[in-house]
This record gives sequence, structure tokens and C-alpha cells, in this order.
Amino acid sequence: MLDLTKEASLLQPVTGYIKRKGFNVQGTEIPFYNRSVDIYGFSKKTNKTIAIELKLNKWKKAFSQAVIYQLCADESYIAMPHKYTIRVDRNLLITFGIGLIAVNDIGRCFKMIEARQSSVVKNYYKKNHIEFLKRLEK
Repeated sequence: MLDLTKEASLLQPVTGYIKRKGFNVQGTEIPFYNRSVDIYGFSKKTNKTIAIELKLNKWKKAFSQAVIYQLCADESYIAMPHKYTIRVDRNLLITFGIGLIAVNDIGRCFKMIEARQSSVVKNYYKKNHIEFLKRLEK
């Protein structure tokens, strides 16, 4: 059982989940403006990037951060404990193209809402973040 009272408990299940989805190059707490992307991943195979904001229950705060991360990632997600996803305004996430990943109490992740390809991603930011991740690999 995961301790779902700590945001850090979400990190391992979510990084494992996106790794299985092909995002093998990953970093945590990647700086972006005055924020840090909790998890940023890159798929060498598809040349796609993903940004994930982890939150225990404050989905509105996670949403505002995930919208900003659309500037640096192809897909932007919120990941949170499954029991709190009932509070999320799913229509708002769908409207803005933000995805939602639920984590259950045994650490299994599943996608509740698929993120759309960001229409505002800036290649400059994306390229810088990919280079940052590659430096972390070394």
C-alpha cells in the first residue's frame, strides 16, 4: 500500500508508468520559469515529451501548472490519487487538453483522460528540456 499522504509517494509509480509508455529518458523537478515540472519525460522513439504535475488533492493548482507546462511539452498531465479524481472538473481538463493519471493505493496507474498534443509547445523550450535530460543521463 502506498502512503497517499505524501506527494513523493506518487513519483515512483508514475515514472514507472510513463517509462512503460515509452518515455525512457526522465527527470524530476525540472526547472521551468519559476516552477519545477515534477516529472518530465522524453521518448527517443517518437520524439515526444511529457510533463506531469503530481498533486495529492489540489487539482486546481495542478491544472494551472499543467497548462503552463504545455509550453515545454507535447503532452501535459496531472497525476493524483484515484480517490481524489472525483473532484476534478474533467470537462475543463478536456477543454484545455490536459490529461489525468490516477494512482491507486497499491501504486497502479491508469489514464483517465488522454492529453492532447499541445498546440502552444515552443520548440525552444522542448529542445532545452530534452538536452537537460540527456545531460542527466550521463
